[in-house]
Amino acid sequence: MTIHHPIRQTSRLLTILSILTIAGPCYAFEALITNERSGTVIHVDAQGQTTEVVPICRRPRGMVRGTTTDEVLIACSDDHKVIIYDRIKRQVTREITPVPGAMNLTIHPETNRLLVTNEGAAKASVFTLSTGELIAALPTGLEPDGIAITENGSQIFVASENSGLVHVFDGVTYEPRGTIATNLRPRRIALRNDTLWVSTEMGSRVEIFDINTLVKINEILFAPKGFRPEQMTPVDILFNDAANEAYVALGSANHVAVVDLNTLAINKYILVGRRAWGLGLSPDQSTLIVLNGLSDDFTLIDLATKRPRLTKRAGLIPHSIEVFE
Repeated sequence: MTIHHPIRQTSRLLTILSILTIAGPCYAFEALITNERSGTVIHVDAQGQTTEVVPICRRPRGMVRGTTTDEVLIACSDDHKVIIYDRIKRQVTREITPVPGAMNLTIHPETNRLLVTNEGAAKASVFTLSTGELIAALPTGLEPDGIAITENGSQIFVASENSGLVHVFDGVTYEPRGTIATNLRPRRIALRNDTLWVSTEMGSRVEIFDINTLVKINEILFAPKGFRPEQMTPVDILFNDAANEAYVALGSANHVAVVDLNTLAINKYILVGRRAWGLGLSPDQSTLIVLNGLSDDFTLIDLATKRPRLTKRAGLIPHSIEVFE
């Protein structure tokens, strides 16, 4: 006769639940990561395993989703082109060239336009996405990096690192519409509602501007314990409206800041790898993926607990990320 012990059964059940919890979320996704120095794009699953390594070009940097869920567009800086990469077939299907010193890029699907910053040429280029035809060149300051276009296509913003400016252009005529003076070395820019968020790498902050008046309305300063101000070198910015949070990669401070979107208070600093650079979010908003440019790896963060779940090897100098279901 077998005697079942309720306490032992409960203990076993708790052990199983604990194991399942440690294993992390089971929501499946695929992340694509460009690796600047190794010239590859890698495919990564929800458990952080690299499932494919694909050589694509010299110095792949910025990446953006294409107009279909199968494609991404990748800026190949040293090859002076933008490639269209099919993530299902694992191959390059088309090229747009020449694109001198292609750095970062964005797409405006409604008008079928591709916008690319040309780092060494002090300009941004606008192409017809379907044909690759160059339709406008936008003059900027030295080392343009981040680029964004409003949802209605009426305004284009380009950040110039060495000039300390964000250049504003009319999204229809491409005429200059003004400049925004920022702190030192503006890097990435992100639009949310009627505001423009700008990370200033040597300013240790994110500055927030009204896109209609171009006036600064707020800023977020970063100061995790144990780090000097000059180590606060914020780069990527990512919004998670479902959680009412923004995430900022703090570069040489080796942390990600979690910002409350209502109060702009910093709720938490999360320690990751060396020189936190790029950011990606899983489709269910449960996992933040952080690219660490100097330790050549990436960190998966559980956003329910705000704790790192694991860190895995990437290629050499991971730069940009896109995440798909």
